[in-house]
Amino acid sequence: WQCRETRAFYPVARLVVRDSTPRYEFSYVAGVHDAILQGFRHFPGMRLEKTFKSDQLFPLFGNRVMPRSRPDFDTYLGRLGLEEDAEPALILARSEGRKVTDNIEIFSYPTRVGTEWAYTAFVRGIRHQDGAEQGVAVLSPGDQLTLVHEKDNDWNSRAVLVHSEHKTRIGYVPDVLVDDIAPRAGCSAVSKVLKVNLPPAPVHQRLLIEIKIQIDPGFRPLSSPRFKPIGNNVSPV
Repeated sequence: WQCRETRAFYPVARLVVRDSTPRYEFSYVAGVHDAILQGFRHFPGMRLEKTFKSDQLFPLFGNRVMPRSRPDFDTYLGRLGLEEDAEPALILARSEGRKVTDNIEIFSYPTRVGTEWAYTAFVRGIRHQDGAEQGVAVLSPGDQLTLVHEKDNDWNSRAVLVHSEHKTRIGYVPDVLVDDIAPRAGCSAVSKVLKVNLPPAPVHQRLLIEIKIQIDPGFRPLSSPRFKPIGNNVSPV
């Protein structure tokens, strides 16, 4: 959830997707307490102290997936770098599930690939970097990118800047990932281009990247205290 006044992001909840039944599990995480202080309100019908389980994707999430009946659905999947048989949960995670009616965004847990954790996300803030849109337009899948921990950033001292091979400032790593990425930027975190979407693709889906981190026995993705689940009593939906 993003506070409109400060533009700061807060992790507020997590959705677990399983192959077994019940397939979906929803619970709030500790970051929701800081979000509440900035004006966040719990989702309708989903109280803070509850963990919810269901075999159907909760409406909160299902309503953020484009219907396959839309004439532009194939174009939409192409922007996300997904195949036509992609499951709704994967589409949701890759698209970030944005709606104009609220300020909620969805992100996926990284996947384990051999000895690395692989994060997939769209680069943020492209429109705010001079020459970034032109810099994105000349990139190709597979191009290497540089990640820089921008400690002197006035808005967020944990911000991670994305540079092209030509040293062009492209944008930023999504805030929800910086706890994992910032300490490793410039050393054990490497990034490359997965997909470039030229206009009329929306600017927030212009550049899809992959970030890989070497697996460390002492490290778990998205495991800082603000991501810890707080729900206890289970409620079926």
